Amino acid sequence: MLTEQHSSFSEAPTSRRGGGEELGVDETVAALQALRYGGMDDATRSIALPPSVRASVSPAISALRWGAVGYGLVLAAPRAFEGSYATVLTVAVCLFLTTWRTIIPVKLASAQRGDQVVAYGDVVVLGVAVGFAGGIQSPFIFTVMIAMVVVAFGWGYLAGCIALLAGLVSMWLGSLVPTITGAGRLGDQRDLTIMLTMLLAVLTAAAVRARLLEQERRRVALAGQVEALSEANGLLSLINSVARTLPTSLTLREALHTAQRQIADTFEARVVCLLTLDENAEEWIPKLADGCVLHPAYRTDQLPEPLDTALREAAPVLRTDLDDPHVERLSSSSASGLYVRLETRGGPIGLLGLEHPELAHFDERDVRVLSGLAEVLALTIDNARWFGRLRSLGAEEERVRLARDLHDRLGQWLTYIGFELERIIATDPAGARELQRLFDDVQSALDELRETLRQLRSGVSQDQPLAVIGPELVSRFAERSRVAASFVTVHPQNRLPVPVENELLRILQEALNNVARHSGASQVEVVWNVDGGNFELTVSDDGRGFEVARGVRDSAYGLVGMRERADVIGAALHIDSTPGDGTTVRVRAGIMDARLNPRTSVPMGRS
Repeated sequence: MLTEQHSSFSEAPTSRRGGGEELGVDETVAALQALRYGGMDDATRSIALPPSVRASVSPAISALRWGAVGYGLVLAAPRAFEGSYATVLTVAVCLFLTTWRTIIPVKLASAQRGDQVVAYGDVVVLGVAVGFAGGIQSPFIFTVMIAMVVVAFGWGYLAGCIALLAGLVSMWLGSLVPTITGAGRLGDQRDLTIMLTMLLAVLTAAAVRARLLEQERRRVALAGQVEALSEANGLLSLINSVARTLPTSLTLREALHTAQRQIADTFEARVVCLLTLDENAEEWIPKLADGCVLHPAYRTDQLPEPLDTALREAAPVLRTDLDDPHVERLSSSSASGLYVRLETRGGPIGLLGLEHPELAHFDERDVRVLSGLAEVLALTIDNARWFGRLRSLGAEEERVRLARDLHDRLGQWLTYIGFELERIIATDPAGARELQRLFDDVQSALDELRETLRQLRSGVSQDQPLAVIGPELVSRFAERSRVAASFVTVHPQNRLPVPVENELLRILQEALNNVARHSGASQVEVVWNVDGGNFELTVSDDGRGFEVARGVRDSAYGLVGMRERADVIGAALHIDSTPGDGTTVRVRAGIMDARLNPRTSVPMGRS
């Protein structure tokens, strides 16, 4: 026997319907889900039911249709054998229409007006045939009832009631054919019972449909909530793993390095840029520029358009139009981007931009991940910056305390020894030569102590930037060490925050001390260059040089301490030295032009 399952959705992989109409994604997924239950066909493609129910609808309708026809054939056989023309015609109509609907089923719940007209047409055709063969008393009355039930199940209460009315009217019209007498009369209890049964069947089908649709809506909603919770749990796990890693970095350099690694692992971005806000200069300074080229500094009105948009938006900004050559982006090869503002303590402290050459590389899930990651990253960067400031403040306080202790204890003792040596030399000329040499050593020690105290107490202030303190320091160095030295300022009008310049001053002091003690140099040049929030301090000498690796390994020349200070301010320390060819120490942050602009030079000659 043919069933409506005959036209099962066996061509799902082609994603096309019989007429060449392409299937949507939801329909394809529903068809695949229904395969385990036997698949689905055109009859149930448009109705939103669970896959198991949807797969059983067509077989159930086919069974009901053929059951009604079989029932009618059994009861109408005697009339047909007696030569009843009306009965034979009704049998032919019912068999043909049932066979046709088994091969080409009615598309339930279809939004196409033609599909609804076809369903109503079945009711009308069967109604006329049944009315011609005896009306409500015809043994084929259940074929009309099943057609009404199909309409009610497919389109609901209103459509079912319309089908019921159309069926009754069509049966009444069929009963008006002159060859049947008395067929249109109603009145006995059996006729009323059949009519009520038809009404009850239509209402029941519509109610079952409504119930099934409501259950499917709840199931879909619950599945969506479960999926959302599962995704949220995954995102929280990812953010939690990042949050456990980033805050362990207390220096800005470590924080930025860790952030770059986490971002690369999480988003697979080809371009990563991170700008932090310099509150004093009111400029955005690039701290990470992987895969792109940025200016040394940006004013807010000069930011690239995607970053400017992110600064004005509270949520991450997803861009999928970067392949347009007229759209500004961080890298010319990028097609999609994700940008976010880093905010803490009520204000922005940075901007993060991610880009990728693929057009749809980032999606809404990445937006949610970056939204959580941005809070952790902002807090980490802010903590690292405050840790550096507190460390600098604590170091300065400790330097003042050490200077005070050295002055009160060691300085006074050396001064007392010097006075006593002078007294002994004056009273005992016989040992004056040895005592005079000892007295000179004590005076040298006092001079070194005074210079040490001066360095400990000296520092950059708001009124005395490094461009002013540096030349004074180099001048004293030249006088003390008898080495020709010069201090070059590239941009005298530019400066950095006081804590940053203080750390650079300590690095400069240590570098000059190393030159005086170990290099044997005859000439030293110091170059100080500030361009926006980017800077470079260079100390070069023509001394004997050393092996850099060994110097760092043995902690010689104070290189370890210099690196630690550079890390505090987020700078990089580079040391170039070759035995016999001098040494160059560079402390750099940001992107500096190798060519120096016209500069101010303060030479300090040999004294």
